[in-house]
Amino acid sequence: MSRLLRLAALTLGTAAAWVLLLPRAPLGQPLAFSHARHGGMGCGVCHRGVLEQARAGIPEAAVCLKCHATAPRAAAALKWDDAARAQPIAWVRVSHLPEHAMFSHRRHVGIARLACTSCHADVGTSAVPPGRAPMRLDMAACLGCHKREGANEDCAGCHR
Repeated sequence: MSRLLRLAALTLGTAAAWVLLLPRAPLGQPLAFSHARHGGMGCGVCHRGVLEQARAGIPEAAVCLKCHATAPRAAAALKWDDAARAQPIAWVRVSHLPEHAMFSHRRHVGIARLACTSCHADVGTSAVPPGRAPMRLDMAACLGCHKREGANEDCAGCHR
């Protein structure tokens, strides 16, 4: 019985390490968007609300169509035709927070003036859309940044 319990514990420990430590497979995005080619515009042009709202928007087709009358070379024609007809672009969100945590882009970017790279790393230099979150958004990462920046560490500021 003891041997069976040790085997079960080893199996569960290995499974937990697999889930927590190994990176997830990258997610596919609907358009081959290059942040590097658009970097000079600033994040707020496509990610509306980053300075004044809690959530930064994921770009809508209308934002792309302001500059692109025709499909960019890297865009799949079928997907671009959907965008041109004002169909939503099915971007896959790669950054996730637990339900009990609250993050406000307005507080971090608009008020505290943190650079987008603080949480999104060097995504602005990437020639392909992110297939996974550039960094793990967990309590250790958030508290580490709050300590470095001298920000409030009160639990109620982020936890609902």
